[in-house]
Amino acid sequence: MKPAATATKAVAALGLGVALVATGATDSQSAGGSVTTVSIASVSGSAGHAFVYAQVSNSTFAFPAPTGTGHQSPFFSEWVAQPIASPSCPWIWAVYVFDRATNRQINTPLPNSPPPNFGTTTVLCASPTETPVGQPPQADAAARLDLDLQVTVSPVVAAAGSTSRVSAVLSSALTQDLNLYLSMAIQEWAVTSWSIDFGDGQMATINTPAATSIQVPHIYQAAGLYDARVVAFISGHAQAAVYDRYGTVHLLRRPFSVEVGNHALATASVRPSRSYMPPRAQIGVVPYIGLPIGAATTPTAFRHIDGLRGALTSLSVQLLILREGELLINGAPRGFGQSWLTGWRLDGAPSDAPRGVGTVPGGSHRAGDLLRLQWNAPNHILGGRPREYVVPVTLFVTTRFPDGHVESYAIASNFSVSVDFAAESG
Repeated sequence: MKPAATATKAVAALGLGVALVATGATDSQSAGGSVTTVSIASVSGSAGHAFVYAQVSNSTFAFPAPTGTGHQSPFFSEWVAQPIASPSCPWIWAVYVFDRATNRQINTPLPNSPPPNFGTTTVLCASPTETPVGQPPQADAAARLDLDLQVTVSPVVAAAGSTSRVSAVLSSALTQDLNLYLSMAIQEWAVTSWSIDFGDGQMATINTPAATSIQVPHIYQAAGLYDARVVAFISGHAQAAVYDRYGTVHLLRRPFSVEVGNHALATASVRPSRSYMPPRAQIGVVPYIGLPIGAATTPTAFRHIDGLRGALTSLSVQLLILREGELLINGAPRGFGQSWLTGWRLDGAPSDAPRGVGTVPGGSHRAGDLLRLQWNAPNHILGGRPREYVVPVTLFVTTRFPDGHVESYAIASNFSVSVDFAAESG
């Protein structure tokens, strides 16, 4: 039989009004009067992490009391997690040590022992730096680790159709909690991927190795309450401790993988009512006198011009804004847009311009194209008064609103021309 050559480790007081110690009371005496005690011993692991186990000793021997069966040590133990209301101690390990030959517990407390009495003289405060040898992960480890992932949705309430942002960040306490709840000494870990369930049937996967936080934009299309859940898939390596057939502790390196998930509620309110009021605009024309299109000095556009009888007149078509297009949200004004001319169309009857030279009604033209018209009447003096013409034109206008929405409009307009018989070309 191999004795365990490790140092005995004392347990600190738990602040419960009574000191809970790991060195057990006297359990039995030999014929020579030697005292047998139960204590907590440890093996130092990675980065000073302690792997603890129960040890039975007297003046002549020291045997480990491993958990489980199949060991040749004359003693064995059972470790039971006992809940306790203490901010400094997540739970108590109550350690029950038995004589393997008789199955008799050797560390029972005296009948008049003060509370808390867990039925053993050997108790230990659970700690992320002290792990029981051979202990499996806690039954609720997944639920406890989920608390190390904080998930939020901002803004708290977003209008349906607008952008929300789902954020998740892993706590700096995750490594310690992995130690505590997985019963290992974590050496290194990393996030291999993230999974996001937005709660509206949409999913996303992000492969961002080593990132401990994410921010993902999402648009909820309909109003409602949504449960957004984020899961971090984590893999790494840890040091664990096991017993050999004699109950001696051995350290080994193991891979591990866990999923840490949490959720947050996202609220999408009813979409705001948006109205886009079209611009009020009319045509202005400028007689073309050879200035290049887009010249730095732009002549003033006119609503009325004087024309020469029998002369081909070239006109530049301009957009005159009377009132810009306006964005209304829930009926309230939220800013003016910006409009520009994209094209135009001559309406009404054709002018007297020769075929192939003048502008033909009904055809669409781009902004910047010249409008070419000619009038051959009046043919005689009518009381000495000029002939008045009204020229109908449809303006094609595009407006960009403050929220980025773009709308196109066809605006009917016209301008007037006075043609005098006396003002004749040639």
